[in-house]
Amino acid sequence: MIARRSAGFTLLETVIALTLLAAMLAMLFGGLRLGVRSWDAGLGRAERADNLLLTTSFLRRELGSAFPWRLKDPLDVRLAFVGERERVQFVSLRPADFAGGGLAFVSFAYEPAGAGDEAGRLVMRRAFAAADAKDLSALDEVEKFTLIEGITSARFEYFGAENDIVPPAWAEKWEVRRRLPSHVRIEIEAGKRKLPAIVVALRLGEEAGCYESPFQRLCVPRR
Repeated sequence: MIARRSAGFTLLETVIALTLLAAMLAMLFGGLRLGVRSWDAGLGRAERADNLLLTTSFLRRELGSAFPWRLKDPLDVRLAFVGERERVQFVSLRPADFAGGGLAFVSFAYEPAGAGDEAGRLVMRRAFAAADAKDLSALDEVEKFTLIEGITSARFEYFGAENDIVPPAWAEKWEVRRRLPSHVRIEIEAGKRKLPAIVVALRLGEEAGCYESPFQRLCVPRR
């Protein structure tokens, strides 16, 4: 009498089945990991784009609120505006303390990459504008905070003229002491990618911070 074969899988069949299952799981895990990476990369790009959009809007509001405020130096008539290639300092109509009101000293500056950093950043400082301030040194004493990270350069340029006779032009520095530029342009680069230039029109001229002398018919900066 022939013995009946017992039901079940052989060892070879079990090994083959486990091998196929492991291969399928590996393929499934690889696809899932690729999808997660793509998702994270998309979220990162969207977040950077949103941050850049918000920062651009913030820069426009701050620079657009620049006020032609005269520094309280009895020996010199000079507006509180410093325009350099990688830094701009000015007085903003937006207060340093939004609850308390008043003007504010504001600084935007590019800081190159330091030790352990792959790229530089754009930082901001803000301080209360003291009525008797003779310069903008109060900005050096306040803590800075980062607006944009991971950039390789940020350059400021200024459009205007020294007086009404000279035609206006773009310059890397603003050295006119009694007049604000009409426009400020910011060019930012992130690696090899150059972001669209940010051009801001300053809404107030030096006439907004001065009074008209009834005798000489001249606009004299306010003290």
